[in-house]
Amino acid sequence: MLIRSNRRDLLRSGLLLAPLLAGCSRTPSSYFGKTTPPTRDRVRIGNAAEPRSLDPHKVEGALGELNLCMALFEGLTEYHPRTLRPLPALALRWHSEDNARVWIFNLRAGARWSDDSPCTAADFVYSWRRALDPNTGCPYANVLYYLKNARAINEEKLPADALGVSAPDPLTLRIEMEGPTAFFPLLSAFFVYRPVPAQAIARHGDCWARPGKMISNGAFVLAAHRPYDEIRVVRSETYWDRSRVRLAEASFLPVVDGSQNVNLYQAGELDVTVGGVLPRPLLPALRQYRDYHTDGRFITYYLSFNCSRLPFDRQGARATLSNAVEREDLALRYLKGDAVPASSFVPPGIPGYGGPGALRPAGESNPPERFTIHCANREPDRTVAAVLQSVWKRRLGVAPEVSTEELQTFLARIRRHDYDVAVSRWGGDYLDPTTFLDLYDGPTPKNYPNWLDPVYQLLLARARREGDPVRRYRLLAQAEARLLSEAPIAPLFHTGLEYLQKPWLVGWEPNLQDLHPLKYVAVDRRWRGS
Repeated sequence: MLIRSNRRDLLRSGLLLAPLLAGCSRTPSSYFGKTTPPTRDRVRIGNAAEPRSLDPHKVEGALGELNLCMALFEGLTEYHPRTLRPLPALALRWHSEDNARVWIFNLRAGARWSDDSPCTAADFVYSWRRALDPNTGCPYANVLYYLKNARAINEEKLPADALGVSAPDPLTLRIEMEGPTAFFPLLSAFFVYRPVPAQAIARHGDCWARPGKMISNGAFVLAAHRPYDEIRVVRSETYWDRSRVRLAEASFLPVVDGSQNVNLYQAGELDVTVGGVLPRPLLPALRQYRDYHTDGRFITYYLSFNCSRLPFDRQGARATLSNAVEREDLALRYLKGDAVPASSFVPPGIPGYGGPGALRPAGESNPPERFTIHCANREPDRTVAAVLQSVWKRRLGVAPEVSTEELQTFLARIRRHDYDVAVSRWGGDYLDPTTFLDLYDGPTPKNYPNWLDPVYQLLLARARREGDPVRRYRLLAQAEARLLSEAPIAPLFHTGLEYLQKPWLVGWEPNLQDLHPLKYVAVDRRWRGS
């Protein structure tokens, strides 16, 4: 990581962790580190890994990427900072027709891109067609499959103009769905549904999302990007709701090491951390501080088995390893955080969805003697891999190796199916079971196991056409049961995200998905402690 000199000194020094490691007691009312409010309307965010891209159609979906996308781009709706319910954004209002098979959005007349050109309904038509173009390589193209003909276009079975989206006039967007989609206003806030600038892409091609070339329509614009050091955004001069935006600028720092996060935060170099990047051994000590927080448990850690590689093409080999995992011990003894042992892939907490119940995959067989556990070079992934290595050796007599890699290198490996077993995690993008289950609906970019199952895909297809919410959830629960019994994945635990936040930072609200629209965030420079 490229780090400026003042940060480099902090990261080399372990002194800042000394009070915690020594077990120094603090009163429950104390804060961790410096709490003096800044003199500027600026926030510095420990943003986990360096983003793969700032193009909403290229990002991998890491939390750091999502918060950047929300700052730079705005969609039809925006997330409420606490409840995540959809709020009017570029769309003033919307309504549905034909049992939520058609949606009509009425756009704001004053919405503009940062080059001062109008942002219109035609921008959405262009953007969604681009995301579905196979040449774009959008990792989240499958999230657009709710749109009529989207899947067929992405699979090159229909032309782009067959997409069920049209712009009758500049301020009206008409959207036809594949089936009843009552939660589409919430889905439309997701980053892959946010518009991208056709004018910048036509001029700069794949280089458009760089400083001096990027055009955006959100509350902030890109000012600087020093890879592996800092991404800086400043308040947009053309944003339609500029008067509500109280921050003048924000810096996103790619800090992937938990100890570095703690050091920088304690020294006043970071104002908030995201992505759960805190050192797990220190969590019990950090919990006593008032600026330690935990968001809801909408993340599942799980194992991906490479179903296109021997012997993991056999369900029995996958089931043997899955059933040997000591989930309760892993979650409660080793992780020392907010982890809960998982018996499902979809985390509990979605209103009305009960899931398939606890399932243990049947059909065990002799496990492979030698294989590799791959994981990203971050916590708790490294701990999980080490614990599984030990458990499988003790219980099954196998000798797996562990391979750790930088996050983007690891993701590239599992995308091309060049692995045996991978420690993976998935955080839900919206409050519906399909945000988890759609990952394995055919050869999607996120189908890391490369598991293709017609029965599973048929159940999901039936659920998409089902208008009754109870029957729809029942079909989705059947699909999840199929996923767990075939075991291309093995859920390990559900967890929230632990983070540190300065007490004077307001509007950065706790929510189930750790998503934080910066337009609602502000610095309370009058804060003097409480």
